[in-house]
Amino acid sequence: MGIAVSRGSPGNSAVTAVAAAVPRGVRCRAGGLIEPDGGNLVDLVAPEEGRRRAALRREAAALPHRVRLGRVDTEWVHVLSEGWASPLRGFMRETEFLQALHFNAVHGHDGSMVNMSVPIVLAVDEAQRRAILASGATSVALIDDHDRPVAVLSDIEIYKHNKEERIARTGGTTAPGLPYVEEAITNAGDWLIGGDLEVIEPIKYNDGLDQYRLSPAQLREEFARRNAYAVFAFQLRNPVHDGHALLMTDTRRRLLDMGYKNPVLLLHPLGGFTKADDVPLSVRMKQHEKVFSYKQSYHPSVSFL
Repeated sequence: MGIAVSRGSPGNSAVTAVAAAVPRGVRCRAGGLIEPDGGNLVDLVAPEEGRRRAALRREAAALPHRVRLGRVDTEWVHVLSEGWASPLRGFMRETEFLQALHFNAVHGHDGSMVNMSVPIVLAVDEAQRRAILASGATSVALIDDHDRPVAVLSDIEIYKHNKEERIARTGGTTAPGLPYVEEAITNAGDWLIGGDLEVIEPIKYNDGLDQYRLSPAQLREEFARRNAYAVFAFQLRNPVHDGHALLMTDTRRRLLDMGYKNPVLLLHPLGGFTKADDVPLSVRMKQHEKVFSYKQSYHPSVSFL
């Protein structure tokens, strides 16, 4: 039987161990890895082979309607494109949006219900909505703040952005001051646009940390390369301290005692919204590097969102 051990305060840290041998009812692939949510790992980045990437870039440049991505929007494109939000294949259409709001889950392509408590949506304003609908367009280009095409959103659907309901159901409160609400919802457009996403090339931030942003596919390859018999993940928003080290060491010891021959640690620092007085991500990553230079016995793999 596999184990799942979670310890730590919400928003701070937690250790979760997932073994290669998992409980009955959890689907695994032949290699022992747990199947992605929905049955298949989504990859929405245009392949370099066959000139598809160049063709998509030309297609995006020729589209008459463009939606400019903000910082949070770009991060959601990153999440969607690499399959972190499998089975979603793009920004949510209204049915998926309502499923996430009311059931904290969306339907997978295999008929399963997949946990999805935070809607992944893209907002547009009234002028954009009118222009797109008047033209009968079925695709729009998504561009960055330098007007460079990032992706194409096709088979689009535009629907009302019910902001108050979204805030209340996602955050459990409508009280002012929530940073994600202020940046991504309150001041966003009054309409949402959903559709199938195809991204021109992998999202990069060029901040010196891109080498740590491993995709789900890359992580799965790394676990296989390291012959991981179990993977235990530690998610945190702070530098590693003695309490964290104790949790990681104890979890590895327990896995070894249970017969899991090669436990591999996945350190998963939070790189998005954290508390205003938290240590910056770049500083935390330097500390993590130093810690792991002395802890190679963990066989650590490091990735973050």
